[in-house]
Amino acid sequence: MPRADTTPATGTRAAMPTWLVLLIATACAVVVANLYYSQPLIGEISASLGLPAQSAGLIVTLTQIGYGVGLLLVVPLGDLYENRTPVTVLLAAETVVLIAAALVTAPIVFLVISALIGLAAVAVQVLVPFTSHYAPEHQRGRVIGTVMGGLTIGIMLARLPRA
Repeated sequence: MPRADTTPATGTRAAMPTWLVLLIATACAVVVANLYYSQPLIGEISASLGLPAQSAGLIVTLTQIGYGVGLLLVVPLGDLYENRTPVTVLLAAETVVLIAAALVTAPIVFLVISALIGLAAVAVQVLVPFTSHYAPEHQRGRVIGTVMGGLTIGIMLARLPRA
């Protein structure tokens, strides 16, 4: 029996719709940007939390440490589970921790949330192979290029200097 995403006559996968590729690229851009938003805003964030200036760098550091831990411990789960589950869980977790970051006023709690933001941001590292797996072979290069372009745009736009 052919897979649901294949055409019965040829057994090849149907092309991924452009809107889906752009949605995944946008998701990558938005999620990865969360790793970098705090860098140009570090002074304002630490002042609003009452975090001492000498500790302000912990916000960025803990976000990156969380991302590293996620790369080490969470991304390999994509080999054990079908990628849809980790992507869904990570995107939901990213949403929850971002809402928590917007609401919290205690510096220590915000630092913990910063690490969790990084941890959940590894969703992009699961989305890329997920997309690669579902893109038909004749379209795979263009699809992955578009998704990686979204990821890069997210990094670059998050680091724009604030006026």
